[in-house]
Amino acid sequence: MSEQLSPDAPIKLAMSVDDILQFRGLPYPDGYSAHRVVRSLCRSFASHGLPAVYSFSNTSPAEADSDLFRAFDAWCEAGNHVGNHGHYHASLNWVDPKQYIEDIQRSEELIGRWLGQAPTRYFRYCMDMWGDTEAKTNEVQAYLASAGYLPAPVSCWFYDAQFIVPYWRTLVAGDDEARRWVQDKVVESAVSQLKSQCAAARKIHGRDPIHIGLMHGTAVMADTADRILEAYQDLGVEFVTLEEAMADPANAIHPPVTTKMFRNSTQKWAEYAGVDVEGTPPRKLLAEVRAVTPVDGMSEEEVLGTIMLNAAQAFGAQPAFDEFDW
Repeated sequence: MSEQLSPDAPIKLAMSVDDILQFRGLPYPDGYSAHRVVRSLCRSFASHGLPAVYSFSNTSPAEADSDLFRAFDAWCEAGNHVGNHGHYHASLNWVDPKQYIEDIQRSEELIGRWLGQAPTRYFRYCMDMWGDTEAKTNEVQAYLASAGYLPAPVSCWFYDAQFIVPYWRTLVAGDDEARRWVQDKVVESAVSQLKSQCAAARKIHGRDPIHIGLMHGTAVMADTADRILEAYQDLGVEFVTLEEAMADPANAIHPPVTTKMFRNSTQKWAEYAGVDVEGTPPRKLLAEVRAVTPVDGMSEEEVLGTIMLNAAQAFGAQPAFDEFDW
């Protein structure tokens, strides 16, 4: 063990995975698939002794390929659980509460049999965005309560979705050196963000809350999850269930702030408490990663921007790109 994240005790962390089907309009790189990524992540979780992990996946990619639903079978057969993440993966900021609630219901219709296998009915707001007005948040929260869902936030993330497109470019270009460099950078981000967000949470709450971590069901995560989990264990992290994490008031109580910005719960608590969270966001690192191995038509704006546009336009809305400040 190289160092401890806390002077008091090991940090407890419940890992979770979003979007194991990726996103509508985003194919997997050649040689990868939802099934391969799920199998790889499940092997990594098992080899590092993680308890059951919840996935929260938008279901819109399965509109074009119903075979993708088999990924949920593989996920659950490995002892993991499924939560609701809505269908189109639009931010509540972009749509009205009625549309957002109908989107949750649509996803439940599609994955209800996997949701029913989980010990707890969890929902995760897309991009952990709980709405840009208090009225929106309250209306959706009221629906979740009536539908028997607990909203599961993210308290520690490392911007791994911003590595999807650069990593894909290195694979398309066959640039093995750049591919390894991107892998190193995502591990670096995972470690530095965990350190900064745990330190901020300790300052905010006067203790170490149990954290809820996040990675996505992508090629770059399939290829780096082992290294990330090993690095976390070297920092003394103890992996726990989402149920244990949700028993911590820092997760069960939503931070008393309303923001349109892309922020997780620790970053929102920090805004309320006036605490700085180093690397929110890690602009220099993400700029370096965005610039690696240019390929025509494969910039972050062209790929991820189009995905967000598609998600919003499914509701007749438009995304607000200024909410993502990297």
